[in-house]
Amino acid sequence: MRARVYALLFALTLSTALVLAAPQPPQKTPLDVVLDRAGWYLDYFVDEFENVVAEETYTQDSSQMLASFSPMTGGRGGAVQPPAPSDMLRARHRDLRSDYLLVKSPDTQALVPFRDVIQVDGVIVRDREARLAKLFLTANTDAMNQAERIREEGARYNLGNMRSTLGNPVLALGVLQQTYQPRFRFSLGKEDKSLGPGVAVVEYRETQSPAMIRGEAGVDLPAHGRLWIDIATGRVLKTELQVEQPSVRAIVTTTFQAEEQSGIAVPLEMREQYTFPSGNRVNTVANYGRFRRFDVNASEDIRTPIATTTDPWTGMVFVELPPGRFTMGSASVEFGRNDDEALHDVEITRPFLLGQNEVTQLEWRTVMGHAPSQFTGCGPRCPVENVTYADVQKFLEKLNAHGAATPAIPALRYRLPTEAEWEYACRARTTGPFSTGENLTTAQANYNGRQPYGTFLAGDFRQKTTPAGAFGLNPWGLADMHGNVWEWTSDWYGPYGETTSANIDPHGPSTGEKRVIRGGSWFFDANSARCALRYTYAPQDKGFSLGFRVAADRSR
Repeated sequence: MRARVYALLFALTLSTALVLAAPQPPQKTPLDVVLDRAGWYLDYFVDEFENVVAEETYTQDSSQMLASFSPMTGGRGGAVQPPAPSDMLRARHRDLRSDYLLVKSPDTQALVPFRDVIQVDGVIVRDREARLAKLFLTANTDAMNQAERIREEGARYNLGNMRSTLGNPVLALGVLQQTYQPRFRFSLGKEDKSLGPGVAVVEYRETQSPAMIRGEAGVDLPAHGRLWIDIATGRVLKTELQVEQPSVRAIVTTTFQAEEQSGIAVPLEMREQYTFPSGNRVNTVANYGRFRRFDVNASEDIRTPIATTTDPWTGMVFVELPPGRFTMGSASVEFGRNDDEALHDVEITRPFLLGQNEVTQLEWRTVMGHAPSQFTGCGPRCPVENVTYADVQKFLEKLNAHGAATPAIPALRYRLPTEAEWEYACRARTTGPFSTGENLTTAQANYNGRQPYGTFLAGDFRQKTTPAGAFGLNPWGLADMHGNVWEWTSDWYGPYGETTSANIDPHGPSTGEKRVIRGGSWFFDANSARCALRYTYAPQDKGFSLGFRVAADRSR
């Protein structure tokens, strides 16, 4: 790399492959590996699902007439009148329609649930306009106490005197928090093929205090139950949670379904059963849909700007980019321009897909089973770094092999983008130094803000990577094309082609000493993040600010 050297380089560790004399039966994945993957998935789930509103329809049915409700009527010595059929029904059945919101607690990683009831048995509760917005989008030190009052208010609409329920479809996921796991005893059961291949049933029982769930008067309610976990990804597809106390026994079962845009599995249905000493049972069924990001009017649907495709194994989201022509390189007057950025017209003749984000640590671990990154504390959504070009090729080989092994799913062929494809995607039909225009601020990308672009003002220097998608998307719906980590491309470094034919779907020289990397990083200046800037790196080297982004083609 010209005049640029990474502060840290690590030697490439080579592993010797064991050649087996005969095919071996598949090995059962150890329980600790399954729990580790699930813990990583839960971190990602919390990041994706906090501040998401779901529309909830919630029905409650009691097997007996509840003592707290008397439908008999009469007055002042008059004869007792028989109840109307509608009154009898209200004593044993309730329909609620709510907005259901989960917010990350400021004290823990837990998602705290809030049920904002809209209708009870078809009757509008009251004027709710902007109430949640005032609660969660306005700085308020007492916000969680206010939110607790909303939760209690929602519970008062429950059937009869059932003042509170567990009523949280993601509650059992808390068992998998890395900090909670030591408080439970786990055992790995058989695979459950009814939910798909490679789904293991993990049984759990809480053994330490304080318990995850508290009952009346703050009494510990040790939980036990089962979790259905996709072994390869750690994704949770179903949960069962049971607790018992003298006044009630509860069983809560939630099923989840994959959400295409985020790659997580969101709640689909929650079933609760509460059994009381009297023999009465209250059964509830809640269904969830229309998931949307919570903003002032809670109306923004979760979606990306243009068509996307999700890899079913890793959850990686790919943006589908159209063919087109663009001018590659930089103008002679562009500040920071280098001599190897000659302007030339390039044509991309075929559509291709490009990862919406740089490959994350979670996605790398899903495929490779380990975490090479220096910034492991950044979390599973942060980009993987510290990977060589050869490491990336192994990742792509495993990704393609997995796709070939699942013919029922339309396969993509995964690869690195060419240098031309990368700049085409970065520009997204813009023509300036950055897709953001003439300048790039540290509010728009993660780079060393102490070294701003040109004469613009300095900004933040975060000194580490940031989670994928933490900044705004470019016009084609791609995140972090500027900054965060450098990205490997497939091209050897060399001068751009000078003929028209050489610039139709160009792939660079056939051989070379160094590969082209693009995009800048958290460690480098703003100039390094320009659309046209070209850096190089030896394929066998790696660094703490070098990652990659996956491209893909549809199988023909």
